[in-house]
Amino acid sequence: MKDIGEHEFISKIVSKYISSNPYSDVYVQDNIALKIDGFPLKYSFPFMDSYDLGWKAVVATLSDLISFGSIPVTVLVSIGVNPEIEISEVENMLKGINDACAYYNAKFGGGDTNSANGSGWIDVSAYGVLSCKERPVPVPGDLVYMTGEIGLTTMVFMELLYKNVGVLPKESVDRIRHPVIPRSLIKANEELCETVSVSSDVSDGLLITLHKLTKLTNLGMELWKIPLATVAEEFMSSKGLPLEELLRVSGEEYETVFLVKKESEPLFTHIMKKWGIRVTKIGKLVESPLIRLGNKEIEVHGWDNFKGWF
Repeated sequence: MKDIGEHEFISKIVSKYISSNPYSDVYVQDNIALKIDGFPLKYSFPFMDSYDLGWKAVVATLSDLISFGSIPVTVLVSIGVNPEIEISEVENMLKGINDACAYYNAKFGGGDTNSANGSGWIDVSAYGVLSCKERPVPVPGDLVYMTGEIGLTTMVFMELLYKNVGVLPKESVDRIRHPVIPRSLIKANEELCETVSVSSDVSDGLLITLHKLTKLTNLGMELWKIPLATVAEEFMSSKGLPLEELLRVSGEEYETVFLVKKESEPLFTHIMKKWGIRVTKIGKLVESPLIRLGNKEIEVHGWDNFKGWF
């Protein structure tokens, strides 16, 4: 598996057995959106506790549902923990799960507990109701928008890989411990049915998200800019590291990318402003299947659960 990697395994092997598009992170049936996500509990940092892991696991799943354009309804959780773990640690994780569900007005419906060797794992499944029954078809010339900026969580991963970041910015630590996708996006999505053709969250890296969107639309992208957090941009500049390295090691930003109909751009920006969501126009769709930044073709890099950062 480490030779082929998670993403290639899904596109080449898993795709043969599932009844959905392998490049979509959310499964849709009728008016229902379904998502499952998880990670080993060892994917933690010294500044995180079990409450943080429970919160983060829920947000990682709901981020996909909300960015996709659905209203979260119910969350189910499966955890595997070492029998030697203290009960208080597991209860603290359940508190994090419950609080994250409540924050997004979703019900925590229960789930399953298992015994596990080592640090264990957590999987979160959720379903939601689609905000829009139909969306427009993406075409060349449509615009690519993104919420927020990337780079803050990258600082934490840089420290993990290179041990040369120094003191991590508080913003970076907070983003890793307690990620949040704006609740107002749930309401905004209800007004974007005729404006946005496709939308997706950014979790395994911006380039992976953009690559999936090109596969979903059979179109390429011409990018004009990458919105970077100032502290991350300054760090990369001080170390002489290129943008490509930041993009390779980025992930867990939980921002949202939208493919916006060109003729509906004024309405889109009005709705985003109305709901207090900051967005940046980063490019447009083109007929060529490639992703380009300026005149340079971008090679897709990001996080892979079997390869690591590639």
